[in-house]
Amino acid sequence: MLPATQGFGGRNGGVFAVSNGLEGDLWFGFRRAGLFHSTDGGATFRRVDSVEGADALGFGRAAPGKTVPTVYLLGSVAGKHARYRSDDTGGTWVRIDDDQHQFGTADVPMIIGDPRLYGRVYFTTGGRGVIYGDPSPPVN
Repeated sequence: MLPATQGFGGRNGGVFAVSNGLEGDLWFGFRRAGLFHSTDGGATFRRVDSVEGADALGFGRAAPGKTVPTVYLLGSVAGKHARYRSDDTGGTWVRIDDDQHQFGTADVPMIIGDPRLYGRVYFTTGGRGVIYGDPSPPVN
């Protein structure tokens, strides 16, 4: 169930995303209430317990050997606001930036993976344009 007190925009923020290639796969994220995932077109939602807040959400090519799209998140996991990647629909998260490479956060944050190349991610910044990055070391 989505939190009834949360709305999009304003202090609470909010992001809605639909993963391509999976019918009925919906995601709602809130800056202060976490991330919610539905696989049945919104009839039910489960909270992604590991995510405390979400500012931006996007999808990219599935990891080698996986059938679900990679999920990219600008949000808070384990008390740390950063950019993350999940190869297992939010079960686990890998931080893809570090404390020396935060790049700022745009007024309208966006993050998305490349649909053709696993691990490549694009995101907006606070005045530094759009940045893209690849995994290190690269994944074939």
